[in-house]
Amino acid sequence: MKRINKIWLLLVVLVLTGCGVRKYVPDDKTILIENIIINDSTQFDISKSDVSDYIVQKPNKNMFGWLPRVWIYYKTLDKTDRKFYRWVNKNLAVEPVYYNNAYTSDSKRQIEEYLNNTGFFKSKVVTTKKEKDKRAYVEYKITPSKPYTIREVGYKIYDSAIYQEINNIESDLLVKVGDNYNIFTMDKERDFITNYLRDNGYFFFTKDKIIYEVDTNLRIRKADITLRINGQKHDKYIINKVFIYPDYNIQNANTTENDTVPFSFRLWRKAPKHQFDFIYGSNPKVNLKTFNQVIQIHPGDEFSQKKVSQTYRALGSLKLYSLSNISFDTIASDNDSVKLLNCTVTLQKSKIHHYNIQLEGTNSGGDLGALGSFSYRNNNIFRGSEVLRITLKGGFQVQRVEDMVISEGLFNTKEFGVDASIMFPRFLSPFTLHRFVSEYQPKTMLTAGYNMHIRPLYDRHIMTTSFGYNWRSSNTVEHYLTPINLNTVKVFPSELFAYVLDFETNQRIKDQYTDHLIFGMNYSFIFANQNVKKTNDFFYLKFDIETSGNLLSLFNNTPLITESDNYHEIIGIRYAQFFKYQIDFRFYHYFRNSNVLAMRLMYGQGIAYGNSIDLPFERSFYAGGANGMRGWQFRTLGPGEFNTPYGYDIEHIGDLQLESNIEYRFPLYGRLKGAVFSDMGNIWTLSDNESFPGGQFKFDKFYKQLALDAGFGIRFDFSFFLIRLDIAAPLYDPKYEEGNRWIVSKLQWSDVVWNFGIGYPF
Repeated sequence: MKRINKIWLLLVVLVLTGCGVRKYVPDDKTILIENIIINDSTQFDISKSDVSDYIVQKPNKNMFGWLPRVWIYYKTLDKTDRKFYRWVNKNLAVEPVYYNNAYTSDSKRQIEEYLNNTGFFKSKVVTTKKEKDKRAYVEYKITPSKPYTIREVGYKIYDSAIYQEINNIESDLLVKVGDNYNIFTMDKERDFITNYLRDNGYFFFTKDKIIYEVDTNLRIRKADITLRINGQKHDKYIINKVFIYPDYNIQNANTTENDTVPFSFRLWRKAPKHQFDFIYGSNPKVNLKTFNQVIQIHPGDEFSQKKVSQTYRALGSLKLYSLSNISFDTIASDNDSVKLLNCTVTLQKSKIHHYNIQLEGTNSGGDLGALGSFSYRNNNIFRGSEVLRITLKGGFQVQRVEDMVISEGLFNTKEFGVDASIMFPRFLSPFTLHRFVSEYQPKTMLTAGYNMHIRPLYDRHIMTTSFGYNWRSSNTVEHYLTPINLNTVKVFPSELFAYVLDFETNQRIKDQYTDHLIFGMNYSFIFANQNVKKTNDFFYLKFDIETSGNLLSLFNNTPLITESDNYHEIIGIRYAQFFKYQIDFRFYHYFRNSNVLAMRLMYGQGIAYGNSIDLPFERSFYAGGANGMRGWQFRTLGPGEFNTPYGYDIEHIGDLQLESNIEYRFPLYGRLKGAVFSDMGNIWTLSDNESFPGGQFKFDKFYKQLALDAGFGIRFDFSFFLIRLDIAAPLYDPKYEEGNRWIVSKLQWSDVVWNFGIGYPF
């Protein structure tokens, strides 16, 4: 309790010091705390978030009015000649924002301009500065005028072909009669029209050719808008030829003698025939048909900017190439009414062979463990930019049973395995799905693996096979669909353990060590709006869903499926039947100087039914480990308040998981980075289960069973990979009785968990 009191005291000190910045503020200055936007009208709605974008001076971020980071700035400012204080000032402090009257005047002017641009002409904006204890609050009071609305929309288009194109999309245009006058809506409509025309052959059409003429009536506050497109004639362009350089090298592009190889193909059996002209010197070592689905710019088609963008995206998925460029040139035509373009695609190859080594390690109470893997990747295994990946992995760990290490040797728990996968950069399916393929460029994935777990009391052998697809529906959304997912698990207990299991009455424990088969499908939806070119805040959302056994259950009364002990089996192995889903939400907030606040919230649930009483152990939820609850070893937390009474290595598994993580990452020196973090969560069973007494999820108890840990980490960031060491300790452990679960005052060095890994935990 003394340690907890000290922590609370430290927090109180930090809060109070945040309040004490006013004595450091110069006499002629005030710190800007808040900009307050007030709409003085209940009749007209004004977006406060949009208005705030036009306020020039942003206030210091504060916590309920407290400014601890500003206080740190003042306290360390005159000590920056010393390395430690310079680091604190650079990474933890923030400069005060002093109120500036000129910035307020600029903000007022910009807000008035914004109101004019959105139809609220001659609205009033009054600014008021309120000051207290060296703190400034600026109020922007808006009295909006009655907005101008659009009475009529007309067109002044001299090119009849363009006029017809606009008529075709008139219902989709954004500027509508009855809407408020809004210059931003007009600008979006200009983009929409430009993109539409460029997607329909108008190669040279640009946004600046579209002009809006506005005629306003002050008395009735109406606006008549005329859309004018300059130019008497705008030409459509047809693709003449497509030249592809599959092995382009800019260093010898002008010295190498190349051959032109025409290649004809059809996208499907009855589709029209297309031709690409490949240009290369020596053998490019890539099948020319690789580009059939990838290059969507075809001779005879109208120019389409959308097809160009889709081709770029598809080329980016070919791991064989590191750089790609698409350019167009106009050429002469025998018919003056037909305008032609030649398209040139240049591709620069990347490395074919890649190797990678990863290591992970843990240490808890003197029990050591390590896991390593070696991966090989070939980016052109079948000369079609197919990616072959083979991973060999192995590991060892101390495992104690009844506080004694049993089995031969110190490291009595071992794991070995091999996983292989092939990614085909095209859609392999008996169904053609032309539009889906051209729009989203799906990739096909084939995986297989074999893993062996050697435990003190048993060996477990797991074989996996899957077949599925991956595609992007937008720049931020990605999909994974695996219609075939097959796992078989064989368990070989020792003679002693087999004898123990024969007398075990707990079915869930017995099921952990029983042969079973998983045959089903899974789907993943991923949203991520990260911009790799900027360090902006971003979100990440992943939703997984998996089912198993439903297809096999249709054959229960056929010779394919046999029955044993009231369970159905295929090839002598009981198949699992369940439904499972999981949601993983993350948010990353960037501060200055590369400081990042990363937060994650996970929720998952699985339901066994039909041929299964419980979820298979490898599909069950677990807590603990280097990427989750770091204050506990892998699979040692929960479910609920369960505290294992068993002498053998029962897996701590559940049907439901709730976990949250927060981590503050900051640079230390050079490639060395640091982090402080805390994890909270647990797993539970959905029903009362004698395997895990106290493990059932209950609404009136689960929040008391949320485990809590905290720690710090050191990271070596080498850009292309990151080595991580996280040191964590449990603070609140639900396995103890209520009232004794806070264990901060009881912590010993043996309770500290060391997690060693590659890459960030999330």
